[in-house]
Amino acid sequence: MSTTTTPTSPTALARVRAIAGSEFRLIARSKAVLFSATALPLMFAAFLFVQRETAVEASDDTTASVGMVSMVVMFFVMFTVYITATTTLVTRRQDLFLKRLRSGESSDLVILTGLLVPPVLLCLGQTLLVLVAMVALGNGMPGAWWWLLAALVGLLASSVTAATATAALTPNASAAQISSMPYVALALGTLIASPMTENRWLDLTPGGALVTLVRAAYEMDVYGNVVVAVAGLALWTYFGYDLSKRLFRWEPRH
Repeated sequence: MSTTTTPTSPTALARVRAIAGSEFRLIARSKAVLFSATALPLMFAAFLFVQRETAVEASDDTTASVGMVSMVVMFFVMFTVYITATTTLVTRRQDLFLKRLRSGESSDLVILTGLLVPPVLLCLGQTLLVLVAMVALGNGMPGAWWWLLAALVGLLASSVTAATATAALTPNASAAQISSMPYVALALGTLIASPMTENRWLDLTPGGALVTLVRAAYEMDVYGNVVVAVAGLALWTYFGYDLSKRLFRWEPRH
């Protein structure tokens, strides 16, 4: 008596793992992407470590820690997640890789999740590495650490949807170097402006929200409001999601 087994389709999680694993290998093979997603952010963090003593002399230890964490988190999210994810989606669409994936059994959500998981995991690993290094060098952990976690999660979510929306408007990988600049300039500009202007409306921008939440994490006085800062990141996430839902295309743009 023979028995037959019916092959089972892989689960959504297994498909996400397969796509993410393939994407990790493609990132590792591309020297340019590997440099911008890993080496460049870590080099920036190393530079901040070197300059930290100067910052402590100019202000105090806590202020220097807030400044360093804010800059590192924003730099990691912008370069490791936002720019990498934008370039990845545009390149995979030009190569018809997205179209081939979509012709299979994977849903749109599974495909996008699989492609976006690698840069997010790289960013989380880099951030954890820097925080561990700071503690090892004698810097205390933030007392209200959950605000730092909220800042990181909100910034990652808003940057992932912003990357998808930017990719929706970008025809090719070369154009992505230009189309990604406005959001990077907005994020870094508001990050730098927030401590200097002390304008509470900046909590509605990515940089201002990050500064407010990191200061709250280190139990410092904040210029704005942590609830507004969280709402600001949620709004940016929604705007990116809405634009992506309406504009994203799976075939090359001409």
